[in-house]
Amino acid sequence: MKMKNFVPDDEYVKSTRYCDLESKEIIEFCSNYKNLSALDTIEEIFNFVRDTIKYRFDYPWRYASETLKKKTGNCFNKANLQIALLRRCGIPAGYGVYLIKKEILKVLLPYDIFEMVNDPTIHVFAKVYINNRWISLDATVDKETYNTFYKKIGMWQRSNWDRKTHIQIEQEWVVEDQGLYSNIDLYLSQSPRFWTDKLIERANSFIEKNIISKMEG
Repeated sequence: MKMKNFVPDDEYVKSTRYCDLESKEIIEFCSNYKNLSALDTIEEIFNFVRDTIKYRFDYPWRYASETLKKKTGNCFNKANLQIALLRRCGIPAGYGVYLIKKEILKVLLPYDIFEMVNDPTIHVFAKVYINNRWISLDATVDKETYNTFYKKIGMWQRSNWDRKTHIQIEQEWVVEDQGLYSNIDLYLSQSPRFWTDKLIERANSFIEKNIISKMEG
C-alpha cells in the first residue's frame, strides 16, 4: 500500500498476471491512442471503460484482455482493464481500494443475493498519475446502469471529467480508504466467497431486465 501523494515507480507501468498489458488485444487496442496527448488518452480510456464496458457481475480473476473482449465486468474487471490500457500507453496507474457500504449495491441485486454480500464490501477503481498528482477516475458505472438504477436516488457520482478533479464514489458510502496499489493479483486470484456461475447469471439477468424495462417504459 502506498500513500496517495507519492511519486510512482516502475511498478505502476508494469504488466502483471491479470493486468496483461503485453497481450495482443491490449497492444492492438492501444494503437488507437498513439497520436493523442496524455490527457486526451486518459479521458478517452476513461470514457471507453466507463460506458462501453457495461457493469455486470463477474469473478474478479479476469485478465484485462478478457474484459476488453467481453465488454462487461464488475469494478475489479473494469478498473483492471482501465489500468492496463493506461499503462500500455505509458501512463502510470494504480488500484484504489475502498471498503464501502454494501447498501449501494442493493438496487443491482435480487434480495437473496444482496444478503450474501459482505458489509462493508470491497470496491476497486483506477487512479492515474498526471501533472504530479494522483487522480481517481472511477469508471465502474456505465450510462445505462446509472440511468436505470442510480440517477434518481444518487449514490454514484457521474460527470464528464474536467481533467483536474476526481471522479469517484460519493464519500458518504466509503467506510475506509485502504490505499493505492500497483498490483492486486493476489486478491484477484482468490476463490469467491459465495459467487457461482448461476448466481452471476441471475444477478446480471436482474440488471438487464431492469434496463430493458426502463428503456421500454
